[in-house]
Amino acid sequence: MNISFLDFRLLLTLVMILPMGFVTFLLAARAWRSQQRVNAARGWRWVPGKIMSASIESVSLPVRVQTSTSSYRLATRYAPLIVYEYIVNGKQYQGNRLHLGPRVLSSETSDVEQALKRYAAGSQVAVWYNPVNPTESALDVRAGWEVWTEWAVSGLLFLLTLALIAFLWW
Repeated sequence: MNISFLDFRLLLTLVMILPMGFVTFLLAARAWRSQQRVNAARGWRWVPGKIMSASIESVSLPVRVQTSTSSYRLATRYAPLIVYEYIVNGKQYQGNRLHLGPRVLSSETSDVEQALKRYAAGSQVAVWYNPVNPTESALDVRAGWEVWTEWAVSGLLFLLTLALIAFLWW
């Protein structure tokens, strides 16, 4: 069987570049949505609030185990569970969102304990809330490292995809 170089380039394009481009698009769309949430939160207002409870939440997640059968097992990850109260226009609300990005889980409780020290039960905090929907709130509305990481990874994948296209087709 004789495969020409053009067939090989087309095959690599279909097998590598199209899936990479699709993943790049999905990551960029996720970064865009995260950035839009952060941009919208710039119009949020803040009120004083109080930390009601601070604890470590255990979350069980399926994790792929590298075996011949490619099975999954449950792994425990940890996240801070911070519950706070705040008052907007005389009405009391409760929230538990630390920041606007995705919830970050850690495999170590020591990572989560840092957040618990910062938001100890009984402490006073600034609570940022959406003036259109006061039930929507967070303790930090800045763009966290998660948003910038999403942009960086999607940008790197985009450049890698362009480099592969240039390598194969020019």
